[in-house]
Amino acid sequence: MDVGLFSIRSFRNGNFVTLMVGLGEFGIIAVLPLWLQFALGYSAFEAGLALVALAAGSFAASGASFPMAATVSALAQVRIGLVLEAAGLTMLALIASTDSSWWLIAIALFVYGIGVGFATAQVTNIVLVDVPERSGGQASGIQSAARELGSALGIALLTTLFFSTLASGVTDRLTRDGLATDEAERIGGVVTDSAGSVIDTLAAQPRTASAAEAAREAMAVGVQVTGYVCAGLLLLALAATLFMSPKARTSARTGAGTADAGRRTRGAALPPDASCPRG
Repeated sequence: MDVGLFSIRSFRNGNFVTLMVGLGEFGIIAVLPLWLQFALGYSAFEAGLALVALAAGSFAASGASFPMAATVSALAQVRIGLVLEAAGLTMLALIASTDSSWWLIAIALFVYGIGVGFATAQVTNIVLVDVPERSGGQASGIQSAARELGSALGIALLTTLFFSTLASGVTDRLTRDGLATDEAERIGGVVTDSAGSVIDTLAAQPRTASAAEAAREAMAVGVQVTGYVCAGLLLLALAATLFMSPKARTSARTGAGTADAGRRTRGAALPPDASCPRG
């Protein structure tokens, strides 16, 4: 790997943005179906329909991003996308509860999806804009690796955060309700190990119905925490774009301006009757 590529400011900062986008985008996707099905009681089909809103937003924004390129730069589109992603995740965190409306969830995911579409469609352009043509393949591979690394780390870190919040939330709620700490921790462990799928079984028994409600509340809190953390990571990526100033477009504009100035200078250097020599 040519580490000298990281001396290019737009490439270095662009890969950091790619890494943060991977961290922020994919972690929330891993936990949403668990909350939708086990805390809200949605069927797999209903949960899938909610996630279709995300795909629809992403599809629409990806299609619109390329026609917009004539008037809105790639860097500006990435910034718009990151803002919308953070806004969608913040909205999702605010509405997450044990009885969240399907429509509100779909709207939040649609906004988030629009952001994903704009950010991911153009982020490669801002990473590679100043890379020499001979190094384009290697630079593209590095950027793809950064994206995959961010995705893997995002899923690992944010699901760990979600399940830690779930386990501690169930234990704390049951302890406050008067259950012995050991028993509360045992139930919290069972809920966590099952990823929440045991909630319906707990709810079916009057003796453990309170544990089921505690688990639902803890899952909602887990989505809130995860949503806010993901939004924070995407805002960190947005902040990193403020330190990016791709030189390729600037150089192109400067070159065009210099050429125009040269033509004007050459024209001015000729006397008005230069094309009509005296006989």
